Amino acid sequence: MSDSLVLKGVKDVQKHKGTEMLLMRPKRGGDTHQIKKWWAMNAKSAIYVGCSVFKVTGAAGDVYLALDTNEMSTIRIDHDGSYGFNFYGISQLSRAALFTDSWELIEHYMFPKIAKGPITTVTPPGAGVRPTSFVAPSQDPEPEPEPAPEPEPTFNELVAAADLSYAVTVVSVDDGYSSSNKYALNGDTQASISMSAGQSVHFDMSDASTSGHPIAIYTDASKTTTVTVGINTDADSNDLIFTPPIAGTFSYQCTQHADMGGTITVN
Repeated sequence: MSDSLVLKGVKDVQKHKGTEMLLMRPKRGGDTHQIKKWWAMNAKSAIYVGCSVFKVTGAAGDVYLALDTNEMSTIRIDHDGSYGFNFYGISQLSRAALFTDSWELIEHYMFPKIAKGPITTVTPPGAGVRPTSFVAPSQDPEPEPEPAPEPEPTFNELVAAADLSYAVTVVSVDDGYSSSNKYALNGDTQASISMSAGQSVHFDMSDASTSGHPIAIYTDASKTTTVTVGINTDADSNDLIFTPPIAGTFSYQCTQHADMGGTITVN
């Protein structure tokens, strides 16, 4: 049977018109499942992405549909009952993937954000296959255990996978009237950062000069709103990793003092 729903953010299911697509909640808590990046299977180290996951039931069996959602996304998903999908409202998403019930990749979908055109469906060599036949069991089988969730990457693994990394120091700047402390990134005072949505930037706070100047990400230089989405921190080192899910302009600043940092432009 066909099914249709709208997913707002990572967990808010609305306008559900069937029962074949069921949003799965992570056993370890949180709102998204940590899944290995299926488009980077050959990477030297495992890299994970937070996804909303639906268990999709058809006449021949079950598959799993994973989407790299974020708090800003809204997507409509139509299922034709035979593991065919149509996606609408996908401007905030990059990818989705279809897995077998044993978590073998069947195919993945690249949305216009990265495909630069219509939705592209890719079936990798040796991929798993959709269920094609169904034999009714003679008796109710024991329910199969859900696949164990992938372990969440450690902070050091996130650091190793970061697209950008900056050594942060605090320097004194004299404008002729007074002096003030500023952040320097790799020696460049109040440097601006340019990156793409989905990339990650690591701020290395190990230099002794950063003591008393903890870093955070804000919506602007005036520190109007603290950004909490896409943030990973390490209590031992005070390092911070920022992985913006959407394009926009942000600011890295000291939580204790004004106007120490610079601008982050996300394309």
